[in-house]
Amino acid sequence: MKDTAIDDRRVRRTRLAIFEAFRTLVLSRRYEDIRVADIIAEADVGRSTFYDHFTGKDDVLLSSIEGLFDVLADTVTQRVARERVFFVLSHFWDQRSLSRMVLSNELFFKLSRKLAEMMEMRLKADGAAPQAARIHATEAAMAQLGLIKVWSAGDLSCDVDALADHFVTHWRDRAGNG
Repeated sequence: MKDTAIDDRRVRRTRLAIFEAFRTLVLSRRYEDIRVADIIAEADVGRSTFYDHFTGKDDVLLSSIEGLFDVLADTVTQRVARERVFFVLSHFWDQRSLSRMVLSNELFFKLSRKLAEMMEMRLKADGAAPQAARIHATEAAMAQLGLIKVWSAGDLSCDVDALADHFVTHWRDRAGNG
């Protein structure tokens, strides 16, 4: 049992080192200019260690944002807590420079697709028809990330409370769950 705890700590430390290295690189250069070799060097991990945890840099990106997306995906259901949405949006605001980089045009569709997949799974679990779930999830994901993108860039003037209220009520109500 003790070995499992040590292994778990090692896994967490390794993943954290890779996430931190990735963040540093995203803030210093364009996403398409980042190579897995750069992440490995910055994180000071071996190539095989990196691939034990991730399939590539897109996997690092999607894994690093998954916790935030879990909350956003819940906005299409009645399971979302406004406080969690407020926290996620506050995080995007506090990390505006990173948000602008991550939501750049080159990554916007990858991230929208990931969020839409997460939303679609929730809608289907709530009984939505597959095609309707896919359409609604795609619309909600692209709209939410688009709002976060323009908001974090300063092109949408509103406070975190107003945006959180919108996210909590609008998409859930549109899905017919409200």
